Amino acid sequence: MREFAEITESRAEVDLFSEITQRPILRVLAVLEGSTVSGPAKNLFEFCRVARTLSTGPVVELTLVTFHRSLALDRGQNTDLIETARRSGIPLERIPERFVFDVQVVSRLRKLVLRLNPNVIQTHASKSHFLMRCSGLGNDRPWIAFHHGYTNTDFRSPIYNSLDRWSLQAPQRIVTVSAATKEQLRRHGVSGERIAVIHNAVPAQLHRQAPNDASVIRQKKSALGVSPDETVILCAGRLSKEKAQIDLVAAIAHLRRQRPDLALRVFIIGDGPERERISQAMQSAGLEKTVVLTGHLKNLACYYEAADVVAIPSLSEGSPNVLLEAMAFGVPVVATAVGGIPEIVNHGETALLVPAKDPRAMAAAIEQLLSDPATASSLSGQARRKVETEYSPESRAKTLIGIYDDIFRRWRA
Repeated sequence: MREFAEITESRAEVDLFSEITQRPILRVLAVLEGSTVSGPAKNLFEFCRVARTLSTGPVVELTLVTFHRSLALDRGQNTDLIETARRSGIPLERIPERFVFDVQVVSRLRKLVLRLNPNVIQTHASKSHFLMRCSGLGNDRPWIAFHHGYTNTDFRSPIYNSLDRWSLQAPQRIVTVSAATKEQLRRHGVSGERIAVIHNAVPAQLHRQAPNDASVIRQKKSALGVSPDETVILCAGRLSKEKAQIDLVAAIAHLRRQRPDLALRVFIIGDGPERERISQAMQSAGLEKTVVLTGHLKNLACYYEAADVVAIPSLSEGSPNVLLEAMAFGVPVVATAVGGIPEIVNHGETALLVPAKDPRAMAAAIEQLLSDPATASSLSGQARRKVETEYSPESRAKTLIGIYDDIFRRWRA
């Protein structure tokens, strides 16, 4: 009852604000699977925060829909995703499911949409896309699918990816995170006319961080238990094959041989199916005391503030949040030239880019930044200015609201 009262109160506030400002209400239903605050969830929450501050355009009333199977939820224990939504003041609806392929979820989704009657439905990731198409709701109201790229984390991934491409034949619009992922969809038969490219944005609070200087870095290193003379290399992301953290371990082994004088500390932040393989690679290279697997962390600010270099060894990427966050914190970046990364940074101007699957090249690029502080400072300074001007949450929110408004007007007409 309390959850329903909170949702009703939130919607009443939006109705009142719309009436006072004489701006139309645009009711958006966002279907997002998962329990953690992943990259797509971060962007969704930041969009909601920024949308409330805009003074023009429709007033967006967004309701988040997620799925749950955990008995813990019935005992009042919520996931990080649910708790963050509540703290952000975002109305939340939960669809229960008994098991992975519970067909009743489709009818529950239909009933929920009929009850809430949104102007626009948006879905994130393959499960939400698939359920939306199976429900047939895309025939009755505007549907926007958010595509974040494909991964191959296990033997089921190709099946899910194939089903997703079938699902993405139905929405009126698809929003993807890079030109590279748009081309990926086009190669699989999705019409390019329906695809809009919108890169991720950096949360506004990161823009206000002071650029790192030597004294700040020393203090932050101390807080992490790192000596001032140790060089900190940071890598963040899900521990999966396409993120290729195992290549970073190989690069650090090369760097150790190349520069035995360097005192290194490498933090790999995240969790996932590759954790055991990464750990074994660390042991084989004798890097157990050099490389630290922290597991999943909610707040990475203290690590960015302590880092000398951020490394992104991925085999594929869309619009990586870790890249944008490193740029906002003023940390020089070495990354592979894959996916949307070259769309955001230029080699030798705002980052150093290396080929994927080339640990020696990554080691050489990291060593270049460590041995040439002037270049590192120039790259990070230009990257910071670029992210402040081109990747603001305000610009992204306005673009998305424009897409919502356009697709709803076309549907209504």
